[in-house]
Parts: sequence; structure tokens; C-alpha cells
Amino acid sequence: MHAERQIKLIADTLLPGFIPKDPSENELTFHFTIPPNKSYKVNYKKSIKNEWIFISFEPVES
Repeated sequence: MHAERQIKLIADTLLPGFIPKDPSENELTFHFTIPPNKSYKVNYKKSIKNEWIFISFEPVES
């Protein structure tokens, strides 16, 4: 498993491609894979300032 810091860094980099078009959405979840075969699910919540904040992650079994 990768360190939370590394997962957050990758997720933050990918985040712009997953931001919902509906501005009323306050939660966001997406999956990604770190080669060769480690997949993760990450969760974000929108702050009062409309910034997406990394909340948590969990490994996803392949």
C-alpha cells in the first residue's frame, strides 16, 4: 500500500477531471490505479469556500 500523502498528491492532481458540473454537489468520490496494480477510492467534500478537501481513501481490491 502507498502512503496517504502520496495517494492524496495523486488524487489532488486528478481531481480537476472529476469535479461535478452541478455546483450544488458537496461530495465527490472517484477511483484510480497506481501501476502496476494498486487501486484506491478517494473521497472529497466541498468546503464553505467552494474548495474540494481530501477526506479519506481506501484500497480497492482488484
